[in-house]
Amino acid sequence: MKTDKTKAISKLIKDFRKGNNKALEDLMLATHQDLFWLSFSYTKDKMLAEDMVSETFLKLIEKIHTIKTEQNLSGYLRTIVINKSLNAIRSRKKTSLVETIEIETEEDSDSDKFVRAIINDLSEAEREVLLMWSYGYALREICTKTGMTFSQVRTLLEKAKSSFSKKYRKNEEG
Repeated sequence: MKTDKTKAISKLIKDFRKGNNKALEDLMLATHQDLFWLSFSYTKDKMLAEDMVSETFLKLIEKIHTIKTEQNLSGYLRTIVINKSLNAIRSRKKTSLVETIEIETEEDSDSDKFVRAIINDLSEAEREVLLMWSYGYALREICTKTGMTFSQVRTLLEKAKSSFSKKYRKNEEG
């Protein structure tokens, strides 16, 4: 069953394929925020996340003809932004240490801030695996994208989920 947002995005893709450039702008506006926060959850850097989203849209423009159905678009964009974010992190690691930056915006509720803080407390590998898993990647896909073995991914995921649950429950109990 298609949601209203999915239907709107499908229509925008069809319109863009027909040459309506305004449809691309509307598509970018409709998906930008979700992609930005997805990238930011990996990079912990607002400017870098913004760059990754921009690069994602450039890739979409280049490869729009390869998308078989508009239903694949959301997953396609998410995969691109995740891969670009992970690549940026890896490349940044080679030149300097990656800093974990707390996410603090006026829009975030205390609960959102707490959840992000718990995620930031995880090791980088645990955070990467947990976020990919939470965005619907299968364990085998995570193995492929991270270069880890299935056993490593499964262990990291279980450790991350356990650590997250304990800290979250501890906060809920007061």
